[in-house]
Amino acid sequence: MSKVKNYFYLFALLFAGVIAINYSGCASAESTTGKLAYKNADYVKAEKELSKGLMVDKNDAEGWFMLGHSQIELGKFEEAKTSFKKSLEISPNFGNDILNLWVTKYNSGINSFNSGLNSLKNSDSAGAVRNFRNALLGFRASASIIPDSVSSFQMIADSYFYLEENDSALMVYSSILDKTASKEDAIQIARILYETGIKSRQAEKYEEAETIFNKVLTIPFLPKDNEYYEIACYNIAYANYSIATKKVQEDPDFDYKPYMNKIISVLEPVANSSKNNELLADIYDMLIVAYDALDMDEKKTEAETKKQNLK
Repeated sequence: MSKVKNYFYLFALLFAGVIAINYSGCASAESTTGKLAYKNADYVKAEKELSKGLMVDKNDAEGWFMLGHSQIELGKFEEAKTSFKKSLEISPNFGNDILNLWVTKYNSGINSFNSGLNSLKNSDSAGAVRNFRNALLGFRASASIIPDSVSSFQMIADSYFYLEENDSALMVYSSILDKTASKEDAIQIARILYETGIKSRQAEKYEEAETIFNKVLTIPFLPKDNEYYEIACYNIAYANYSIATKKVQEDPDFDYKPYMNKIISVLEPVANSSKNNELLADIYDMLIVAYDALDMDEKKTEAETKKQNLK
């Protein structure tokens, strides 16, 4: 009788184990419904059901991938980033699916970006804005799918630039430069600051323009022989000349000498190194004015000679 009881007990344990295994291996009803909705491209329902189902099926790598893809399609990029990360942490099985989705979204962004450039060529400003907005969505999606994709962030910054959202473009490019330490990314930041500074100069906001162009000089990894660096120096000088001129007009006794000294200090190094003769002609004109204002006759004559000798 004891043997019968022991066999019954052993059978009960095995049966309970089978039930436990089968139960743990079954997806929740929400996950099943969510996956079916995903396959039918019903991303709203898929996101809703999978979000609930994955609270139970936490180790379902496929479910996390499907949830991430659904969130991408719904524009929930930060949530998607988390979902893809969880999928890869559980299993590498969906790595290729994630990569393929990145390629799809990145290429979609490129196509829209190129359409935006074509719209600009055809003077279709409304079309350009629409296309660059669509490009931005594609690149934001790809950046969420693979967060280490520098190219995605570079294109995000370029899209912002063409949308004339320079503050956003600068923020993205600065974050890229922290990672890449590249001259190319430094030049992109200088380009955006140049565009912003020129607008301030044209609006005769000279103090503001000087502040912006001074930022160009402090960009890490920007070569001093780069055109944006050299032009920034000239525009700093131009801003100081314009400020001093306005101040003297308002008050003939105004001390303009610090402004003239600033012009000299910022332009002399560029005059000694630049290979851009067109820019050098403007630089020498500005230096001649500053030297004359400070009674630096020998320096003035030297600058006049150098300008005449430009080929």
